[in-house]
Amino acid sequence: MNKMKFRIINVALYLFIASTYVSCDTDIENMEIQTLHTYDEQYYADLREFRKMDREVSFAYYEAWSPVEGVSGTKYPSSWGERIMGLPDSIDIVNLWMGIPTADTHPLAYQDMKFCQEKKGIRFVMHADASHYRHKFTVDGVDYDMGDNSNVSDETMTAYAKWIANQVLEPGLDGVDVDYEGWNATNITRLTIELAKYFGPQGQYPEKLLIIDYFNTVPPLETIPYCDYFVQQAYSNQTTLRQPTGFPPEKMIYCESFGVFYADGGKLLDYARWKPATGERKGGAGVFFLGRNYYSSSGIPYNEFRQAIQIMNPAVR
Repeated sequence: MNKMKFRIINVALYLFIASTYVSCDTDIENMEIQTLHTYDEQYYADLREFRKMDREVSFAYYEAWSPVEGVSGTKYPSSWGERIMGLPDSIDIVNLWMGIPTADTHPLAYQDMKFCQEKKGIRFVMHADASHYRHKFTVDGVDYDMGDNSNVSDETMTAYAKWIANQVLEPGLDGVDVDYEGWNATNITRLTIELAKYFGPQGQYPEKLLIIDYFNTVPPLETIPYCDYFVQQAYSNQTTLRQPTGFPPEKMIYCESFGVFYADGGKLLDYARWKPATGERKGGAGVFFLGRNYYSSSGIPYNEFRQAIQIMNPAVR
């Protein structure tokens, strides 16, 4: 297994050194991106084995695959920076920020996602919202409206969990990341317990991830047994990482924000290096808005994100 720690991070780098080249004249013509390098089946088998190792994982919210917010329709980008196939091979978990690609709604992104899941072992999770109570959804032919926190009965909460599970299972995603930035502790616990019937270590589909992400308010301790990971977000220059009291270090992923406060990386590399005071390993590190790191000032796509992966999982030479 150690021999696999490994070619992946270094070899995957070659996928992206090629830039987009188009001929240029006065006539309008279709743009074509350069074909990615292809690898043999052994490479992909090694990559999938890499996922099984007990190690720190990489995590990212990735938005560039979809049309910008408020724009309907699908997207056929001419840059690998807007393709799921263009992500680093060694990324572990991708939060599908901005929606879920399906064969009908986003055929190219869906095709990319399926290849990355099946060949590379990358896991893709739904971004579910627990930041307000205005959700409207339909489950088993029944319409639900959470309103303004006045209609979160047990029946409604159970239905919301089932709706989320359906969103994950129908396109074949690898789990859900619940964004906890507004609900009270009681309701996020209720939802987590319902979702845990489907996903996470106690679920019907234990191979599918149950994650909670948060900013200021740490999730209740009661949610720990049901979740695979907890993602601590960052929207500003947070110089000190905190291990929440009572939370297992190996379940904690610490995220940095790309492109808002920093040109490249911010504190990401520090996050990758950071170890809990207990000496145990953390769950991993990652970023919000990974797409912004594609155009790194180094000239290497996703350069800082790749460096973070390398820090957490040094390649054996």
